[in-house]
Amino acid sequence: QDFTTAPEQSSFPRHRCAHVLASMAAAVRAVPLFGGRQSIPFAFYRSGTSRGLFLLERDVPPKGPDRDALLFKLMGSGHPQQLEGFGGGCGPTSKAVIVGPHTDPGSVTYMFMQCNVDEAVVDHSHGDCGNMIAAVAPFALEAGLVPLDAERPLTTVHIHSLSTGSLYSSGVRTEAYEGGRRVCYDGDLVLPGVPGAGAPVQITTHGIAGSQTCRLLPTGRLSDRFDLGPSLGEVEATVVDFARALILLDAREVLPHFGYGSLQDVTAARVQADAGLNAALERVRRMASLAMGMGDCTGKDAPKIALLAPSREGSGMLSCRYWVNPERCEMHPTLAMTAAQAVGAACFLGGGVARGVLAGAARPSLVEGRSTFVVEIAHPKGVFPVEVNASAAAAAGEEDLFPHGRPDSASYTSTVRPIAEGQAFV
Repeated sequence: QDFTTAPEQSSFPRHRCAHVLASMAAAVRAVPLFGGRQSIPFAFYRSGTSRGLFLLERDVPPKGPDRDALLFKLMGSGHPQQLEGFGGGCGPTSKAVIVGPHTDPGSVTYMFMQCNVDEAVVDHSHGDCGNMIAAVAPFALEAGLVPLDAERPLTTVHIHSLSTGSLYSSGVRTEAYEGGRRVCYDGDLVLPGVPGAGAPVQITTHGIAGSQTCRLLPTGRLSDRFDLGPSLGEVEATVVDFARALILLDAREVLPHFGYGSLQDVTAARVQADAGLNAALERVRRMASLAMGMGDCTGKDAPKIALLAPSREGSGMLSCRYWVNPERCEMHPTLAMTAAQAVGAACFLGGGVARGVLAGAARPSLVEGRSTFVVEIAHPKGVFPVEVNASAAAAAGEEDLFPHGRPDSASYTSTVRPIAEGQAFV
């Protein structure tokens, strides 16, 4: 089966596409352009604080080596600047999403792919991406996989993750125009770390507890202790799997070993040059990965690790520094939305690092029989709020672990912007 198309063809509905080569259509038929290269339809989105390619499932090979090879070629993986692809030379801008139909009305399937930068490989350990999922529903509507609600200014799309089995509901604003309704991208919502404003995309997550390990608390404990390295001693860690497997450390325990006065001193530039801090975090990450049943994480981006501290900006707010991968000395410029949900879930626990950092300053509230906690997380570019919900009562024997109920869903708001669509040469 040939999974590529000629340059003048497109898998997207014609009335929704601005064909990049329309003005050269006659020449394309007469003379093969661009050396006769094969191509594949794509859309390119800024989604949350990430950026990447969106492809239709019908246009790519089945899951496996051929699909991986197509993706890392499109992204330009294998070069530090990804010069021959769409990648931007760092984890948050080296991403791809594949979207397909689903049998349920108003639903689509979704698979996230994290493409490495320096190596021509796809990292399948990553799980879902909370940033990139924000553009899945707008893309599905543009591609005609789900019809727009012709009567209401909000269309809801249900997104079934093939990576983790999680379910997401995404509310996309639409606007009227002379031909009917269309996706609305312009708005007033400012997302920290993103230039400009956009229309809000509302995302609710379901079934994300244990998304990578099948357990909300992978080790079964509120806290564990792991060795930072020779002469550095042990550090307390809370390991939680809620939208993503995440290892949380108290910055006040870790940073003094490496000459930092506070979490505010932890910048991307300083981290990139700090081999000692990164080595210690990577050591903890590898030990925690084994303890949580994820195996040897060498060369993989999951599980993730983050430092927490009380925020200077107000009571009940956390400050966070989140690593893409300490093995590569790469700290995230903002905060992954999956990580924000995991931090929020950790705030529901009966103890551990997040509760210790909050020091009792904030507690979940009971709303309509369910516990709800809105946690504001300060990152290097601003503050990101996330709401986490839990059942009103924990299961028998779990009261000490989950005194406010077991977290089971979350919600947050993001923005997206389409950058380009057309044909990508493969």
